[in-house]
Order: sequence, then structure tokens, then C-alpha cells
Amino acid sequence: MNRPANRVALLIPHYNNPQGLVASLGSIGEAETVDVIVVDDGSTRARIDEAACRAAFRARGGVVFLYLPQNRGIEHALNTGLQHIVDAGYAFAARLDCDDLAMPDRFARQLAFLDAHPDVALLGSAVTFFDASGDRFTVQQPQTHEAIVLQMHDDNAFTHPAVMFRTSAVREIGLYPTDCRAAEDFAYFWRFVARYRTANLAEVLTKSEYNDAGISMSKRRVQQAARLKLLWRHFDWTPRSALKMAKALTSLILPLAAARTIKRLIGRKNWS
Repeated sequence: MNRPANRVALLIPHYNNPQGLVASLGSIGEAETVDVIVVDDGSTRARIDEAACRAAFRARGGVVFLYLPQNRGIEHALNTGLQHIVDAGYAFAARLDCDDLAMPDRFARQLAFLDAHPDVALLGSAVTFFDASGDRFTVQQPQTHEAIVLQMHDDNAFTHPAVMFRTSAVREIGLYPTDCRAAEDFAYFWRFVARYRTANLAEVLTKSEYNDAGISMSKRRVQQAARLKLLWRHFDWTPRSALKMAKALTSLILPLAAARTIKRLIGRKNWS
């Protein structure tokens, strides 16, 4: 098998958001050596403008478009793209969502860290969330593997659009699980954490769009139910784990407005 010239492939799922896709591709720095795999999940209302995408993409690499015949959900789009990346022989897979923005040297910085730490299989970073009014807040995820393990018993210790991981690990643990709708990343990253060393960089390397139409908001109860299932799956019978289960159950039961009010009162940004 002929390996690709670039070692990193960026996976971007797309569904009816061609303008967001162009913005994401345009954010990638000119000096980055990365190919992009775009998987369209059966868009019908707003199709991809391939010419606009190629014009926006200025990095040292190419853009490949894969089209699913019908909308099946992000898990299936991700797995289609990830299987393509593994089969093509890329050493690393990275993630970004439509409308999200990569810092100009994001992939070079993550690649340098992974090359310097061959024991780390999954790497994320801090992320700034933004909306039409500008930057809203920054999420600093735990940086060490030990802190990440503790965080995973509470909530996802990685922001999905900011990660890069080794395809050698994918060959061992498989593709994204499809039994945790709207929380496929949390479920998948548990597999990494349970088997490999992981890390997060302190620097903000991705800006992620924050809006009520996103999966985390529009499918909140589905996501919370999946999160609760995952916490139970990895329950370690400690008081801390029991407390986190109780918090997740409360978050599932409460209306979104009430959960947000509690978050403001206790000052915790990670209350979902």
C-alpha cells in the first residue's frame, strides 16, 4: 500500500452547512501539512460547494469528499471517514466540525507533541467557544492522563473537535461506537483512556461554535441518557463515582433552564 505524503488526515462531518465547512477549511494555516476528509451525511437542503471548499483550503494537502446516500447520523459519518483514513494509511486522525476554526498551527503543534510522546495515543487541547457575538468562554481540559481519568468519571475530558489520535490505536480498539447517540465521542475516548496514555495541551488550538442548534443542545436528553449509561459502564464503586452518577441523573431529569441556573449559582461550567 502506498502511504499518503501527509501523516495527518483531518476528519470533518458535514450536514447541510456548506458555509460552515468553507469557514472551517479556510481557518487551516497555509504551512500545515494535512489532508482533509469531508463526509457528507446525506445532505439534501444545502449541498457542499466543492469548488468553494478547495479555494478556501490553503494548507499543504488535499481535500477528499465522501458522500453517504442518506442521513444516518454523525456516528456513521465519522466511521465512514475514519475507516477511509485508516485504510489510506495515515498515521494520525484529527477532528473538526463545520463552523469550528483551527488555529493556524494547530496540527503541527499536536503532531510535534505526539512525536515527542510516543506513548500518548489521544491528544486534545483547550478550546474557546464562540457565537455570533464573539468569544464566549474557554474550556481548559485536564492535561495529564491521571487527571483525565478522574474527569472521565464526571464528564468527557476531551473536546471532540480539538482531538488528534493515532490510527494504530484505531486498528486495535475499532471505530466510534454507535450505541451512544449524541455521546459517541465520550464513549470512544473512554476506550482510549482505558488502554493508552492520553493528554490535553493547555493552549487554545481550536475555536468551536456554541449554539442551541448543536448536538449538545438539540439532543440534550439523548446525550445525557447516553452519558449516564457510560458513567454506569465505567462505575468504579467509589464515593466520587457515585456522586458523579447522581449529578448526571439530576442533569437528565432537570429542564435545561434549571440546569443552567444551577450551573450559574455554583459556578461550574461543566454542569451540562
